[in-house]
Amino acid sequence: MPSPDQGNLPAEVTSFVGRKAELAEARALLPTTRLLTMIGSGGVGKTRLAKQIAAEQRHAFRDGVWFVDLTDVTDGDVLPSVIGSRLGLFHVPTATAGALAAQLRGQHLMLVVDNCEHLVEPVAVMLHALLASAPELRVVATSRQVLGVPGERVFPILPLEAPQTDETAASRDDTADAVLLFAERAAAALPGFTVDHANRDLLYRICHRLEGIPLAIELAAARLRAFSLETILERLEDSVGALASTLRTTPERHRTLESTVAWSYGLCSAPEQVLWTRLSVFADGMTVDAVEDVCSGGAIVREQIFELLTGLVDKSILTRQGGSSGGTSRLTMLGLLREFGIERLRDVGEETQFRRRHLDYFRALAERGRTAYFSPRETEWARRVREEHANLRTATEYCSAELHDHAAVMAIVTPLQLYRVGASYVVEEYRWLASALERDRTPSEIRARALVACSYAASLLGNGGEAEQRAREAADLADALALPGVAADAACGIARASFHGGDRARTLRLSEAAVDRCTASGNLAGACDALYRAAVTALGMRDDRATEFARASLALAQEHGSPYRIASGLWIAGLCLWRAGDQQLASARLREALPLYEARGFVEGIAMCCEGLALTAAALGEVTRAATLKGAAQAAWRGAAAPFPQAVVRSLGTDTIDDQIRHALGEARYRAAFDHGAAFSVAEAARFAVGDAPEPEGALPPDLAPIEPSARRKADTAGALVAENLTRREAEVAALIAEGLSNRQIADRLFIAQRTAEGHVERILAKLGFRSRAKVASWVAKRQRIPD
Repeated sequence: MPSPDQGNLPAEVTSFVGRKAELAEARALLPTTRLLTMIGSGGVGKTRLAKQIAAEQRHAFRDGVWFVDLTDVTDGDVLPSVIGSRLGLFHVPTATAGALAAQLRGQHLMLVVDNCEHLVEPVAVMLHALLASAPELRVVATSRQVLGVPGERVFPILPLEAPQTDETAASRDDTADAVLLFAERAAAALPGFTVDHANRDLLYRICHRLEGIPLAIELAAARLRAFSLETILERLEDSVGALASTLRTTPERHRTLESTVAWSYGLCSAPEQVLWTRLSVFADGMTVDAVEDVCSGGAIVREQIFELLTGLVDKSILTRQGGSSGGTSRLTMLGLLREFGIERLRDVGEETQFRRRHLDYFRALAERGRTAYFSPRETEWARRVREEHANLRTATEYCSAELHDHAAVMAIVTPLQLYRVGASYVVEEYRWLASALERDRTPSEIRARALVACSYAASLLGNGGEAEQRAREAADLADALALPGVAADAACGIARASFHGGDRARTLRLSEAAVDRCTASGNLAGACDALYRAAVTALGMRDDRATEFARASLALAQEHGSPYRIASGLWIAGLCLWRAGDQQLASARLREALPLYEARGFVEGIAMCCEGLALTAAALGEVTRAATLKGAAQAAWRGAAAPFPQAVVRSLGTDTIDDQIRHALGEARYRAAFDHGAAFSVAEAARFAVGDAPEPEGALPPDLAPIEPSARRKADTAGALVAENLTRREAEVAALIAEGLSNRQIADRLFIAQRTAEGHVERILAKLGFRSRAKVASWVAKRQRIPD
C-alpha cells in the first residue's frame, strides 16, 4: 500500500506567493475535516493552493500525500482505477469504488483530487465510499462547484487581494498578494524588475484590471519580455472592452480571464497561434518529437517547431517540466489554455485532422512495444509509455467514442500488456480490451492478439478462469488463421492462467508445452516466459528440473538483453541456488535482480527479492537480518499489493522458514526486527536488501545484533577481489576458478552461457596480467586469508 516516499505530489517550478490567510485557515480545518473542497472559477488558483497545502502536510501523513488530476478523465466509470493507479496500486483490482476503498482501509494519507467539476456525481459517489471505509483518509478536492458529499467542508477560493483604483498613492500597499505575484513573475520575465515609485501606479492599475486572478496576472507579467507596463495596460483595456461587447451574459471575472487569454493569443505570431491550437489535442503534456510529428504541416514546417515552442514557453503558454540537468523534458499547457486552443482549432475545421494525427502517433508508439519488448530497448519504451498514458488514453477514447473503431482500440492497447508488469493502469486497459473485444468480433490477427493481452491482464488481476478462457479462444483463432507465434503466446497464457488453479503438475505440463510451441514458432520471448513459469512451478514442487528451466530462461533473456526478463531469471536462479544450499551465490543473484526490477518500477520485484534474501540470510544463520528483510518485503508489498507475484512467492512453500526465524529469535525480538524493516519506504527496503543501507543495530536493542556465522567470511572475499579492479561478476568467476571449476561448470553455477564465462576468464587474466588459471587460483587464495 502507499508509503510516504511514494507520494507523487508534483514539484513546482515557480514560487508560491501570498494566500497566507487561506493557508492558515486550511491548517486549522484539516485536523477535523475529512473532505475539504476548494471551489472557485477557472484560473483563480485552486490547484496551486491545493498543492501548497498538500506540500505543507506531506510529513503529517504516514502513507503519503497523493495528487490526482482528473482533467483528462472523461469516463466516470474509470475513476477508481485511475486513482488506484496514481496511488501506486499497480495491479490491484480497483475497478469499483468499493474495491478501491478496501485497499485504502487503514491507510493514513492525503488525497488531492484536482479538477472535479466535469465529473461531479461519480467523484462524489467515489469519495463518499473512500471516506466511509478509510477513517484516516483526508481529501482535498478542487472544483468549480460543490460536490455534495456528506461531511464536505466547502472552502471558497477568491481572487488575490488587488489594489483599488480609488486608493491614494500614499495608501497603496505593495504587499497586496496580486502585486506580489505580478512583481515576482515580472522579475522572472525581466531580470532586475522591481516595484518602485515610477512604475507602482501602472502595476496597481494592471492588477486591478486583472481583478487579482492569478492566471491572468501570470500571463500578463510574462509580457514584460516584449512590452512595457504602459503597453500592457493599454492592451488589457482594449481587450477587455472588446470582449465585454460580445460576452454580455458572461460573469465579469470570466470575461477578464478570457480576454487575458485572448490577448495572449493575439500577441503570438501567426505560426505560434497555429501551433497553440494544434497542441491542444495533447493531454497531460508532450515531447518535442511528438509535437514535430503531430503538429507540423501546412502553415508550419517541421523545422520551425523548436523555435515556435521556445516562443510559447517564453510567453508562458507552455511550461517546461523535468530535464533540469539538460535531459529529456516535457512541455505542458494549462487546461484553460488548451480549451481556448481546441475551440479555435474547431473553428477553422482542423480538429478532426489533428486528433487523427495524434491518434496515429500514439498508436505507433504503442505498437513499437512489439519490437522493443525482449530487447535492451524495453526499459526506455516502457518509460515512454508510462509518461504518455494520458495521451494513449485520449487516443483510445477517440477511437472508441468518436470513430467507433474498436479494432484500432485493440491495436493501441494490446502491445501495452508488455509494460503492465511494473506499470499501472492494468484495470483501465483490461476494460478497454474487454469492451473492444465485445463490440468487434471480426476474426483477425489483431483480435487474436487482443485476446492474449486480455488474458494476461485477467491473470495479473487474479482471475485465472477468465484468463484461461480468453487464452483458449485466442489459441483457436490463431490456429484457424495460421498464426503460430500468436498461438504460442496463447499457450503461455493458458499456462499462466493455470497457475491460479493450484494444480502444479498441470501448470508444469502446460508450461513445458508452451516452451515447445514457442520454440517451434521462433517466439523466443514466449519461450523465456514459459521457461520461467516452468522453473517457478518446478521449484514449488521440489522438482530437480527447476534449475535447468531457470538456467535456460536466464540464458535466453541475457542473449536478447531484456532487463526485465534478466531480472526474473536471476530471481528464480537465486531461489534455485538457495534450495541447493549455495547461499552466497543465491544472495548475489538476488542482489543483481533487485536493481533491474527497481529500474523498471516493478515494486513487486523488489518485494520478491527481499523475500528471497530473507531465505538466504536465514540459511546463513543471520536471523535478525532475515526478520528485517521479511519486514522490508512487507513494506514493498504495501507499495504494490499485486496478487499474482505474491501468489508466485507463496507457491514456493517457504512459510515454515518464517516460523523458524520467529522461533530462533523469540516473538519479541522477531517482531522488533520485522517492524524495523516494515517501517522502511520502498526505496529504503531496496537499499537495505542490496547492502547499501546500514544493518539495524542502531535502531534495534543491542541484543538484536545480527548473528555472524563463519560462513559469512566467504562473502567478504568477493568484496576484496572487486577492490582489485575486478567487477563483481569477475570476482565471482575468479573465486570459482580457485575452486577448480571449468568454464562449463562456472557457466552452470552462475546461470550464464559458456561463452560468457569464457569472456570473463579472458578479462580476468588480462586485468591481472596472468597467463594461467593456476595463477588466478593462487592470487585468490592469498586474498581469502581474512584475519580473525
